[in-house]
Amino acid sequence: MQIERFGRTLLATKAALACLLVLASPASLMAASLDDPTATTLDRCLNDAANASTAGQTECEAAASSDYDRRMNAAYATLMHKLPEKAAQQLRLSQRAWLAFRDSEAKARDALYETRQGTMFVPMQASDATNANRDRALQLEGYVRVMAIDE
Repeated sequence: MQIERFGRTLLATKAALACLLVLASPASLMAASLDDPTATTLDRCLNDAANASTAGQTECEAAASSDYDRRMNAAYATLMHKLPEKAAQQLRLSQRAWLAFRDSEAKARDALYETRQGTMFVPMQASDATNANRDRALQLEGYVRVMAIDE
């Protein structure tokens, strides 16, 4: 009985250790330590008392979304110049598919938010749009960092 309990404890300890190792992987640590200037600027903008209104919050999100879009395009251009032809072609197809997804998702998101009433939903909707651009920008910037490893 005690040996069986010890075995379960050992398995639980191994599982917990495995989770910690995944969380502390070099990729996770690198991502956590990277500074995101757009996020910093967005946080500062959203926390500024002058932007406490719905319009102010939405303008902050729009500026951040635009900056993430700029960063995404810059990372994409960098990758297209660095990648071999076949990989660049795959990235081009992927980016076109992602853009179609983003636009389709925006229509679905807009339809969802049209069912809500209240000004609080306006900045929430803007934040969702910002997050879509942020995620893709950070993903492509991560690929650029991968390409720079052996340079």
